[in-house]
Amino acid sequence: MGLPPPGLWLKRLWVLFQVALHVAIGKVLLTLFPRRVKKNILAMGEKTGMTRNPHFSHENWIPTFFSAQYFWFILKVRWQRLEDMTEQGGLAPNCPVVRLSGERCSIWDFMQGNRPLVLNFGSCTPSFIFKFDQFKRLIEEFGSVADFLIIYIEEAHASG
Repeated sequence: MGLPPPGLWLKRLWVLFQVALHVAIGKVLLTLFPRRVKKNILAMGEKTGMTRNPHFSHENWIPTFFSAQYFWFILKVRWQRLEDMTEQGGLAPNCPVVRLSGERCSIWDFMQGNRPLVLNFGSCTPSFIFKFDQFKRLIEEFGSVADFLIIYIEEAHASG
């Protein structure tokens, strides 16, 4: 497989700096101004619909922001995005995925002929779950002309 090109190493280094700075500043702000940070995070939750979930508990979720787990997750996602670029209307990157059965395959394995493949990436966040009915309606309406695939992604704020 070999080493990534030098330009990619420089981009990764820059992303590492950005994420480290973001997490450090966030941690300091969370420590110094916990009420204000909580208010801002809850406002973001309002926009995404998270706070409409009756099982949502900000006491369990907000402390995961700016944690080491959060840092590594954001860094991994940002580094992956450096390599998984595509253009609108172009082919999606042929990323590896794992079926519910545990079988490893790639996204392109789900493509059938010239039919469009609609990819929906998400995790068990309230905003994703609340919009799931909308996605099911899309499948019902366009299932005759396109295929649909939900790709469950790792959660940034997983507990346990």
